[in-house]
Amino acid sequence: MRNLSVGIDAGGTLTKIGLVDGNGEILRSLRIPTEPSRGPAHFARRITALLKDWSFGSVGLGLAGGVDPATGELLFVPNLKGWGGFSFRKAFRRSLGVPVVVENDANAAVWGGYAAALKRRPRTVVGVTLGTGVGGGLVIEGRLHRGATGSAGEIGHQTLELYGPRCHCGRRGCLEAYAGAYGIGRLAREFMRRPPSPPTPEAVAAAALDGDRGARRVWDEAGSRLGQGLANLVLVLNPDAVLLFGGVARAGKLVLDPIRRVFAAQSFRRPFQKTSLLALSNRDWGVVGAALLSRERRETSKC
Repeated sequence: MRNLSVGIDAGGTLTKIGLVDGNGEILRSLRIPTEPSRGPAHFARRITALLKDWSFGSVGLGLAGGVDPATGELLFVPNLKGWGGFSFRKAFRRSLGVPVVVENDANAAVWGGYAAALKRRPRTVVGVTLGTGVGGGLVIEGRLHRGATGSAGEIGHQTLELYGPRCHCGRRGCLEAYAGAYGIGRLAREFMRRPPSPPTPEAVAAAALDGDRGARRVWDEAGSRLGQGLANLVLVLNPDAVLLFGGVARAGKLVLDPIRRVFAAQSFRRPFQKTSLLALSNRDWGVVGAALLSRERRETSKC
C-alpha cells in the first residue's frame, strides 16, 4: 500500500481527500467541510488525524490560491482568508512522516486531467476549475507551467469588464465574478423570477433543464463570459485542449454551448478549430492530480 498516494483538494467550501494509485484511480475517498474560518493549523490537524490509519507513501495537497511550492505556503488567498504564510508542507510532513507536495488546486486538477484522462498525449493544455471561485492551470510542452513567481494560470482573475461586478479578490469584472459559483448565484437573483434558495449552480442548472427562461439566461451569460476568457487564452497559447473541471462544469451543454458559440465567432479561426473543449466531471481531478504530483516528486527524489 505504500505505493499509493493521498491527494487532498481544499476549496473554499469543501475539502476532498482520496487514496490514489499510479493510474489516477481513486480507491478510497471522503469529503469534509473546509471550515476556513477556523484557520490553517486546525485544518492541518483535522486532515492528518483522518489519515492516521491510511497506508500511503506520499501526500499532495491542492490549495485554492497562489502557492509557493518550495515552502508549501499560500501567497495569494482570495477564498481562504487568513491562511497565508502557513507552511502546510512542514505541518503535514511533521505529522505524517512522508514526502508532501503543496500545489495550487487548479494546477493539481489540470495535471490530473492531463496525466490520467489525456494520458499526457497533448503537449499544451489549458485547464479551468469552476467551483466557489474560478482557477486555472497550464501544461506547456508536457510540463506544468507555474511562471516566474508560481502564479501562472490565474485565469479567473483576468478582467473582462473594468466596472463589472465585485470579485472576491476585491477587484471588479473578473471572470470569476461571472462564472464562479457566487457569480452564478448573483446572475440567478438578477435574471430569475424565483431563484432557488440557495442559488447553487446545480439548482440553477436543474431549473434551466426544466425550461426556466431566466435560468437559461444565467447559463448563457456565465458561459459566454467564460468563453470570452477562454478565447483570450486560446489566442495567446494556441493549446491542443481546454479542460473544464468542477461543479459548474457539470452543467454540461448549458455551459459548453455558449463557450462554443464564442469560439465560433472568433475572427482567427484556425486556433479554435484545433482546440478540443472537454468537461471532465467524472472524477475528483484535483485529488488525482495532487496525488500524482506527490508520487512523481517521491520517485524523482529516489533517483
